[in-house]
Amino acid sequence: KAKQLPYPSVELRSVEFRTRKFGTFEVFSPWLAEDITQGATVHAAKAAFESAGIGPEDIDVAQLQDTEAGAELMHLAECGFCEHGEQGDLIMSGALEIGGKLPVNTDGGCIANGEPIGASGLRQVIECAVQLQGRAGDRQVPGDPRTAFTQVYGAPGLSTCTVLAR
Repeated sequence: KAKQLPYPSVELRSVEFRTRKFGTFEVFSPWLAEDITQGATVHAAKAAFESAGIGPEDIDVAQLQDTEAGAELMHLAECGFCEHGEQGDLIMSGALEIGGKLPVNTDGGCIANGEPIGASGLRQVIECAVQLQGRAGDRQVPGDPRTAFTQVYGAPGLSTCTVLAR
């Protein structure tokens, strides 16, 4: 059936869901553990990349949770696209723009589209598929994007990451 489509088919290479571990600080945490553990996004992203057999450096376009601007910054590092503290340099270099090395939230993300709770992740997957098929119009990532990554987060500590490819 996919061969009958007028555009390239996109494969969902991995979907990984993780919840926070005990002691992880999250929105509703009544306390902060002395030894802070990594959040659910770190574990979901690592699992998604491992399952797909690629790493963050192989991604051509990404959609990250950005219910507020700070969330996107945090998730860039949690997903392995940079180290914590390097986000500002990454942004200032233009790497996250449509024509950059790693275009992020090419449709404007939650900040532009709103957050239909429960549907944000699906919107991200659709945007990545449209990008990989070359059908995104004015917001199309240039070149030939072949891999995409999505990350969605929900309180109190749930994260799902996907890897798509064509």
